Amino acid sequence: MRPCMTLFGGTALAALLGAASLLIRVGALPLMPIDETRYLSVAWEMWQHHSLLVPLLNGEPYAHKPPLLFWLIQLGWALFGTSTLVSRLMIPLVGLGAFWLLADIVRRLAPDARATARWAPLVLFGTTLWWLYLPLSMFDILLTTCLLLAVDGLVRHLTGGHRRALWLAGLGLGLGVLAKGPVVYLYWLPLALGLRCWRPAAGPTTAAAYRGVLAASLLGALIGLAWALPAAWVGGSDYAGAILWHQATGRLVDAFDHARPWYWYLPVLLAAGLPWVALWSRQRPWLATPLQRFAAWGVLPPLLLLSLISGKQIHYLMPTLPFLALWLTERLVARPPGRPWYLIALLAGVAGLMLALPELAARTLPAEPLSGWTRLGALLPLGLAAWLFRRPRRAVLVLAWPAALLALLWLLSPTLQRHYDLSPMAERLAGLEHQAAPLAYDGDYQDQFRFLGRLSTDLAVFEHDQALADWARAHPGGYLIASRRTTSPRREALAAFHQPYRGRTYFLVPAERWNAFIATSSD
Repeated sequence: MRPCMTLFGGTALAALLGAASLLIRVGALPLMPIDETRYLSVAWEMWQHHSLLVPLLNGEPYAHKPPLLFWLIQLGWALFGTSTLVSRLMIPLVGLGAFWLLADIVRRLAPDARATARWAPLVLFGTTLWWLYLPLSMFDILLTTCLLLAVDGLVRHLTGGHRRALWLAGLGLGLGVLAKGPVVYLYWLPLALGLRCWRPAAGPTTAAAYRGVLAASLLGALIGLAWALPAAWVGGSDYAGAILWHQATGRLVDAFDHARPWYWYLPVLLAAGLPWVALWSRQRPWLATPLQRFAAWGVLPPLLLLSLISGKQIHYLMPTLPFLALWLTERLVARPPGRPWYLIALLAGVAGLMLALPELAARTLPAEPLSGWTRLGALLPLGLAAWLFRRPRRAVLVLAWPAALLALLWLLSPTLQRHYDLSPMAERLAGLEHQAAPLAYDGDYQDQFRFLGRLSTDLAVFEHDQALADWARAHPGGYLIASRRTTSPRREALAAFHQPYRGRTYFLVPAERWNAFIATSSD
């Protein structure tokens, strides 16, 4: 491992491993509904309608997210074409920049901590949650990269005294606002306001440093407003109220989605940090160096604030992971883990995984039982962890855990392809659209078929039986898409097409058969 580290450096090696991992996973797995399919469909709809400012979902303004992710995907389309591969690689490739930013922050904040600067990107790459989300076209890896760009600018200002570095910090914050809204400040402000605890002795005075933080924060807000105000004017009053107020306050005060108890993140963090939670020990001090205190300020205050906020999701922890990786890298460099504490921490992380993710498993795993080979494959990460307990060397820790997760995912690939790939239904809808057949959807439609089928028309969406029946009578040549928990030979015979989807089944039903279809046994 040491020659590789000398030849490439930890940053380049982490980027190479990350690129290889995401290429394998993009090739092995479909776009994951509902999030990935929805976000690529929003980008596709903006592309079709040349809507630069306002994201669109099934013909309506989409106020849940700002446009940076959609812009980046469209940039890839403009440069390389609209293939699925280009679409799926744009955001993960941006995420690879997080490795370089993390290493640069360490090098500037602690020039003597060369080993930490080399290993921190590799530890981040091997962290379970980061590895799982890196290949996905979602907002949290993008947000984390923007946050690290802002922090890198602040550290450059504190270590070099260059005011122009604050422009970099402000740019990072502005891009963070455009990536996921003002939530970037939840991760930025605690770290920036706590700089007295971790900043180097040389550099600007504390008062000047705080003035720099204020300037960068204001610049980031102005960049966000440079999009939000014109978009609010173009999108209309409802869209303006949603992006300027409702989306932020709804999640802070009374989550309209994902409301969970305050302690929910504690076991999740143990699971997210596997296998590196094994590096934790009772050995003190934990906060002896500025680098350790810097990492702690990047993890603990955001974790507390996220715990107090009503809406909670696993991926909200993503922007804290580089700081957690840095904190644990200090332990890895200082002292490799001993066997007893390694095993205890590993078991605690696995217990956290089992406690925190039952809901995720219920939502993602199909109802049918897994095959024997898949069950055996699920033991790979734990079996490899037991081997790591016997041989806890740094190179093995970095490479073997992601390899085990990749092997497990490869074994799960046929099941995931069968229950998550919506391309077959999307292709049927594309054929019907080509024939100008009217299409309607029963339930809450998230545009999950639009990009996969490269559809150009909006679906009629209904959530009430009477409205669906009325539409079916008015469009005898049309088709309705319905999702049901149960299936039967009768239902399958009435449908023109059906396919499994997680624990449910999608049906494509001709309008003239709709009444007979809904007369079959209900969910």
